[in-house]
Amino acid sequence: MNEIKFRAWDNENKEMLKVQELDFEDTLYGGRLAIRTDQYNDYFDLEDMILMQYTGLKDKNGKEIYEGDIIRATKRTDLELNYHNFKVFMHNGCYMFGNYNAHEFFDKFNFKEVIGNIYENKDLLEKM
Repeated sequence: MNEIKFRAWDNENKEMLKVQELDFEDTLYGGRLAIRTDQYNDYFDLEDMILMQYTGLKDKNGKEIYEGDIIRATKRTDLELNYHNFKVFMHNGCYMFGNYNAHEFFDKFNFKEVIGNIYENKDLLEKM
């Protein structure tokens, strides 16, 4: 079973935060989801954060892969080694790496590495 973990992008401070707790209390924020991060003791409203779930997968360096990450992967042909960058996202309950579902992606590409995320490094998707 995959470990259930989250991180959050703080829209106001433009930083990635580790989520320590999600709270669904009716009394907090009028019954909305509240997020508490490792960096701050306060709870944040989901409107202030973008929540991303851990995929349960790790890259070649053992780094956890989350929704919103940008993955660089290689695909060897007979003539050359091709590099591709992919955005990780959830679609219909399945983690997608670009146009590939997670199973297809890990079968077709080698040397997968997290090189950034779509909030801090969006330009990495435009370069490839």
